[in-house]
Amino acid sequence: MSDNPRQPAPLAQAERKPSARQPNLQSADPYAVLGIERRASLSEVKRAYFSLVRQYSPENNPAAFKLIRAAYEKLNSAESKGETDLFLFQPPVPWEARKRRRKLELDFDPQDVWQTLQTYGDLGRSNFDKDHRPLQG
Repeated sequence: MSDNPRQPAPLAQAERKPSARQPNLQSADPYAVLGIERRASLSEVKRAYFSLVRQYSPENNPAAFKLIRAAYEKLNSAESKGETDLFLFQPPVPWEARKRRRKLELDFDPQDVWQTLQTYGDLGRSNFDKDHRPLQG
């Protein structure tokens, strides 16, 4: 305990103000928006939210209220708080559109078709004697 009666003990001062952090409405971190520490309990989250709602009412400050409400939604239950903590620890991989394969190019030249048929087919032949056997009679 302190000797000076006007100065409270350091422990008692820490007990009175559980979150000494100031709310940061520019941050993407919901803990910073509400001005609480990451290990804050659900009741501290609720207390910080209602304190900020009184300070930044939706009628007077709609943009700030939206940020505060979004931060509270991310931290108001154990499940959502756990999910938020997980993504703050390791953010998800940024989404990238799937790359499409190139289409098969099916353009052809009629000369190529004609040359292929002459090479591998009957179109280039003029002698068909090998195809016929002599008649046996």
